[in-house]
Amino acid sequence: MRPPSSSSSSSSSSSSSSSAMAAPGGGRMSAFTMRAVARMSRARWFIFLRRVYQYQNGPRSDLGSNPFNSPGWLALELGVIVAQMVLTTAVVATSSAERPAWPLRLWVAAYNVGNVLSLPLLYWRHRHSSAGGRGGDALSGDLEMRGANDALRDSRSYLMNKARAFLELFFAMWFVMGNVWVFDARLGSLQRAPRLYALCISLLAWNAVVYSLPFLLFLLLCCFVPMVGYALGYNMNSASVGRGASDEQLAALPRWRFKEPGPAADVPRDRDHDDQECCICLAQYREKEEVRQLACTHMFHLKCVDRWLRIISSCPLCKQELK
Repeated sequence: MRPPSSSSSSSSSSSSSSSAMAAPGGGRMSAFTMRAVARMSRARWFIFLRRVYQYQNGPRSDLGSNPFNSPGWLALELGVIVAQMVLTTAVVATSSAERPAWPLRLWVAAYNVGNVLSLPLLYWRHRHSSAGGRGGDALSGDLEMRGANDALRDSRSYLMNKARAFLELFFAMWFVMGNVWVFDARLGSLQRAPRLYALCISLLAWNAVVYSLPFLLFLLLCCFVPMVGYALGYNMNSASVGRGASDEQLAALPRWRFKEPGPAADVPRDRDHDDQECCICLAQYREKEEVRQLACTHMFHLKCVDRWLRIISSCPLCKQELK
């Protein structure tokens, strides 16, 4: 057998060196992707979407637990309603010379009436959620008065829920009617009323996004998130279901500043090798760096293990749960 030539040996060595150089790059990319996915799973918007999905697919007996009744979402709804009212009023006022084939001004006016009727419902949702959060402590001293107030609140809730259902039905029917009037190409009146048509198309597009939100939420949480978790080996739902450690649990764990042992110090073998390096960031401990020890006696950097425990309250090495 003929010995391999120098060119083949050089090519094999170059390919091995290139693969060796590509491996750290791929590792850095996977680590960066893992950190990005972990940060996204701890984001407020992702936790809010999970709450919405769990609320839509679970019991809805308490409106106070509805994530759509949170102060931030109610403020967003109020801003959208006010912006729609201002925009529609301005466009209708500046398009008095336009003559559409269909009564688009009637459609816009009725849409604005629906927005006006949404304001008291929005205020009621805010009051209902805040009252549910207080829990009725102000009436705990008088049982009869509390019972009468609960009955009155239940009757008002029933009426407001009915009004909300009728308003949602009106918007759904008006959405269908708007699609028929706006996208009827037989009359070709787009050139006769460009501003009104642009306004109606924008409102219909916004409502289409709102109506498709459950489907988009299903695609995100039931299709995209499991695929990403399977590809990276990371459960994105684990960071948003309340499995992280609380501040009280973290404060109960011992912490100190690391001190390197001297040359004559009698250091056990396990502490001489294993406990000199944080297994989370893979960096050796330095003098006076803050470290934290778990109940299983495993030690880590304070910042590293606190970030880990806020996601999953178990040891990164032995998986022992915090008490």
